[in-house]
Amino acid sequence: MAEPIPTKIDPSRISIPSRKPGSDNPPSQQAPPLSDKTPLPESQLQKPADTTERPGKKSPLRRFSLMGMADEIEAMAANSNPLLGEFVLQGQSTMIYAEPNTGKTLIALKLCLDAIAAGRIAPGNLYYVNADDSSTGLAVKLRLMQDVGANMLAPGFKDLKAYQLAELFNQEIEEGSAGGTCVIIDTLKKFTDLMDKKRSSDFARVCRQFTMAGGTVVALGHTAKNPNADGSPRYQGTTDILEDFDAVYIAQPLTSKTNGDQRVAKFTRKKCRADSPETVAYAYVANAGARYEEKLASVRLVDPDDLEDYGAEKDDGKEPLLMACIVKLIGGGHGGGQMVLAKAAAEECGVSQRAALKVLNLHTGTTPRLHLWTFQKGNRGVRNYRLIDQNEPAP
Repeated sequence: MAEPIPTKIDPSRISIPSRKPGSDNPPSQQAPPLSDKTPLPESQLQKPADTTERPGKKSPLRRFSLMGMADEIEAMAANSNPLLGEFVLQGQSTMIYAEPNTGKTLIALKLCLDAIAAGRIAPGNLYYVNADDSSTGLAVKLRLMQDVGANMLAPGFKDLKAYQLAELFNQEIEEGSAGGTCVIIDTLKKFTDLMDKKRSSDFARVCRQFTMAGGTVVALGHTAKNPNADGSPRYQGTTDILEDFDAVYIAQPLTSKTNGDQRVAKFTRKKCRADSPETVAYAYVANAGARYEEKLASVRLVDPDDLEDYGAEKDDGKEPLLMACIVKLIGGGHGGGQMVLAKAAAEECGVSQRAALKVLNLHTGTTPRLHLWTFQKGNRGVRNYRLIDQNEPAP
């Protein structure tokens, strides 16, 4: 009779030969275990990294190496010193957004003249590209710049086309003449499509190369019609300019609580790559009778502690009243253009002219049930408004 299979096995009676895991060799051919003093075979030793540069060894990256160019790059780079006021820094690209009639052009021009007077920049190295002005406005600003020896460019004059600006930047870079040059672009949308990611990104890249070569770029643009949820102004266009420029400021118009003829533009930093101020504000005279030169001379820096004397412009809930008033004025045949119509509505509703102008522009368009009125340009470019029939089909 066969012996029963034990249910328990005594481990002491089992002899397992030493064998290297994964080896197919029989136990008798296994190498003896290594002690702490046994040297590892050469094949198992970890070799040090090869730091020897072999003759003839080439990498496709080598031809882009800047080795040996430190002196040249240092000479080309611009120090990030304040150039226009205290918030536009030399050697950077700065974008300034503001709603129309905030005073961004007035303030930018005054800061240019101040920079020349203070010796921050040679007048011949400053170029103001004016693409957002009437012939009268261009003549006034050109005279101011010409008197100090600074340059003003305008598309349509001397065969300058808007698309050529990027080409001129590239030419400055290639010729090595970008260093110390400052270019103000007023406004940016005339030179690239801010709603097109590729085109705005391409233009921003050219500006980046221009500043890397020692130049300075200041671009002016408009805020969107619809503000942020908290009521603050919102930049217009895609995020490419915001992402690719060195610094971005958004301006907000403020009015004096005690002096109705004075207006303030408060610039709030949204992005920076250097130690630029978070907030800066400038005040200027805004009464309708003042000449442009008088307004320019009145521009002054506002101490941050004094900003409590100014408040954001509001219509105090009078937008419906303004809408009804403007409808009545247009329906009654009121002429004279945009500013005259806004002034008449403001006086009748007891609000600021800026508040009336904002409502006027907000409801101007060509789409029924979305806009209330439209306009056609008459003599000297004056806007002749007419009401939109809300029963008309949308175009």
